Amino acid sequence: MQHINWDNLRYVLVVANRGSIAAAARELNVNRTTVLRRISQFQENLNCRIFDRGSNGYALTPEAEKMIDAAREVESTLFDMQRQIAGHELKLEGELRVTTTDTFMLSVLGPHLASFQQQHPHIVVDLVVTNSILDLNRRDADVAIRPTPHPEPDLVGRRLCDVEFGIYASPEFAADGAGVDILEHRWIGFVDSLHATPLGTWFDRSIDRSKVCLRCDSFVSVMVAAESGIGLALLPRLLGDASRVLRRVEMSTAELTTGLWVLTHPDLARSARVNAFVEHLSAALGRP
Repeated sequence: MQHINWDNLRYVLVVANRGSIAAAARELNVNRTTVLRRISQFQENLNCRIFDRGSNGYALTPEAEKMIDAAREVESTLFDMQRQIAGHELKLEGELRVTTTDTFMLSVLGPHLASFQQQHPHIVVDLVVTNSILDLNRRDADVAIRPTPHPEPDLVGRRLCDVEFGIYASPEFAADGAGVDILEHRWIGFVDSLHATPLGTWFDRSIDRSKVCLRCDSFVSVMVAAESGIGLALLPRLLGDASRVLRRVEMSTAELTTGLWVLTHPDLARSARVNAFVEHLSAALGRP
């Protein structure tokens, strides 16, 4: 009887979920060769083919679909058990995996992470800075600090504060374009994760595509590009106002105001580590 290598199965599941070797490698934080080797070992061990490779990526073979569906159910059950066990942890020690974006790490979180560590020296924060939304159901992180108008319904948390937006330009860029309609300027746009947000929708509706001279996948990149005089930038005010170079341009963006939330899975809400972190951020950043 063939025995399933559960560690190799984890690689197979990520490829099945993501549809490509490259995406799986990024999620697993390994190189493509490692992913391919693990898949090959899994297939050789079971003497069956798991994936068909097509123009749209890696797709499960018909023979593998039922097996992978069953494996996903097992994986989901294991994640549920892990969350429930972690949610009953009463000690203020151990690891706490927190995810946030580069914008909030750069602009506001540093001092509050430092004060949290001083108050709870036995809790080690594993900080994952990414503009991708990690899956808290799968325990990709224990806590997420995200800007959003409406958090996912399967998460719980607190709205810490408002996040307002503004239009920014370097002084030289603003001077060169004096007298020109702001919508006729060169603009820095968004790609990938930011493009699919309400900000990206506003940008597409307000700015002509012909005026976009550069696209970025993070607000920090947008800020650096704007500071270099490349074009006008839409930025969170907590980032743009802190720039020593940029100046805010008069243009209303009140409709883009959103909330900064600290979120976790309901199973983890009573964990001592999670609760301590949420309370700390709420006291530091929260508004009445």
